[in-house]
Amino acid sequence: MLTSMMETRLARIEQEILALLPDRADRAWFEQVCGPRGMSPDSRKIDEFCEPGRDLIKRGGKRWRPLLMVMIAEILGGREAAELAYPLSPVVELPHNGSLIIDDIEDSSDMRRGEPAVHARYGVDLSINAGNLLYYLPTFSIDASALSDEGKLRVYQIYSRYLRRVHFGQGFDIAWHRELDYIPSESSYELMCRLKTGCLAGMAAEIGAAAAQADEPLMRSVGEAAQQLGVAFQVMDDVVNLETGNPGKMRGDDVIEGKKSLPLILALQRRPDMAEELTRLLDDARRLSGEGEDAQPAVEAVIALIEGSGALAEARQRAELLYDGVISRYERELPACEAQRELLSMLSSLK
Repeated sequence: MLTSMMETRLARIEQEILALLPDRADRAWFEQVCGPRGMSPDSRKIDEFCEPGRDLIKRGGKRWRPLLMVMIAEILGGREAAELAYPLSPVVELPHNGSLIIDDIEDSSDMRRGEPAVHARYGVDLSINAGNLLYYLPTFSIDASALSDEGKLRVYQIYSRYLRRVHFGQGFDIAWHRELDYIPSESSYELMCRLKTGCLAGMAAEIGAAAAQADEPLMRSVGEAAQQLGVAFQVMDDVVNLETGNPGKMRGDDVIEGKKSLPLILALQRRPDMAEELTRLLDDARRLSGEGEDAQPAVEAVIALIEGSGALAEARQRAELLYDGVISRYERELPACEAQRELLSMLSSLK
């Protein structure tokens, strides 16, 4: 359950995100974020270009990454550091949403957050550009921040390092989709999760620490723990996808996309004899979906095999252990205060 302070923080985070990508992106907005003054593009086209990204952002989301950033800043540097961190919320949240747009295009996903995927609503071409905009637009938030020049450079370095990594994580995930019979090792899966999902959490924690002017070892340590948090989040997301379906998406759509999730990897470790049957069912699910046929019976058959092996329950337990490890680490490494206690409570609620 969110405390009133948590709700206040989330409201401020939302305000900062929507301020960077307002309801109407006109010429004045364009000149502010792009410069120089005197450039006069068609305001209607500017707004059309921004609408796909704005649409996805306004559908909501947990916003736990910018919340993590703000709370790390507050814990390490007090309210003054938190005030420096709030305007950096788009730096954390917009790239996440941009990656969702690109990910849905690559996976041919139909739904996102309970509505048609962005590319299904606006077209692939405009959506690719909108996704890329959400990677680059947040750099304006760094330029416009009240950080010192040294602080801005530090945030830019963090942002650049993690954005490079997240693209490699997505690349690994795509490469695995293309070969139905290729099953990555557990260590390869964990690396992919650290890069694809863990990076944005790590970036959030490090930027929060940078806003508080934390030293390099502490900044890297809170970032490392946050990356583990991202892995836990991804594993739990994989489990929920097969159990009930993620909010706004169909149960088992990871099966149709051919994702090599931890439950699938663990199932084949436990039952290598069912590899041929699983591969056939995965192929059936993808083929039927591509032909516009009902793929759900094949999806349900895959889920039944995974669940029957005990792998689904094991994957959930792994995720919970990862969450517990991050909570214990932040309990040890971060100074005890009310904000720290709220952070630990928030992390527990993610499980």
